[in-house]
Amino acid sequence: MDTNIKNYSCPVEVTIKAVGGKWKCLILWWLRRDARRFGELKLLISNITQKVLTQQLRELEKEGLIYRESFPESPPRVEYALTPHGQTFTPITELMCEWGKVHRVGYQFSYCRLENTKVLVVSTDATALCTSLEERLGIAIAVTNLQEIPDLLNRVQPDAMLIDLTSLNDNEAHFLTTQVKLKQVEQKMAMVAIVLGNNSGERGRAFKMGFAVHIPKPVETIEMVSTLASLIGKDM
Repeated sequence: MDTNIKNYSCPVEVTIKAVGGKWKCLILWWLRRDARRFGELKLLISNITQKVLTQQLRELEKEGLIYRESFPESPPRVEYALTPHGQTFTPITELMCEWGKVHRVGYQFSYCRLENTKVLVVSTDATALCTSLEERLGIAIAVTNLQEIPDLLNRVQPDAMLIDLTSLNDNEAHFLTTQVKLKQVEQKMAMVAIVLGNNSGERGRAFKMGFAVHIPKPVETIEMVSTLASLIGKDM
């Protein structure tokens, strides 16, 4: 008999042991659709410290729910993702999300209000994304021509940009990131820039270009708005 096996009186205890606490379900929710870097998770999960995030990730890895992957790139890239076993918990985090929306009907995402947030959307699906955002935000503007970016940055002074990297070639992406960085220097603030992508190569490309956070495609409104709420007001 294995004396190291803990005796549980109820299966719920097993679940609590694996994912209990303030942070683990949040980590699993943010990983449910795509891998993420440590820095991304730190930005997306409000108020978690680096030490605590490191500890929680190690415990989830020990439970077999997530795995850590290193990429031989420069600069180095390390990502965390759900294991096949961890993916079986995704329906539970989805239900927790839906239950939370019903339990607090008038709640605000994260700690900030988004009604007056201004967002520029650079994507082939920009119109659809803007429609989704405008249900929560004050202004969402679809960018159909990259040459409009400098004028829009000056005129609109957006709080954030959603950039679909899959719709841009390297020259277009370089032009866009240059304009964003120039505006950040002028305003002496870090405008939030979020990349939309759908594979590991695009995540790596975004990381090298200096983007801190990505949203996997197809884009979910709940994840898009939650990402904006988590990032706006932070020093990016």
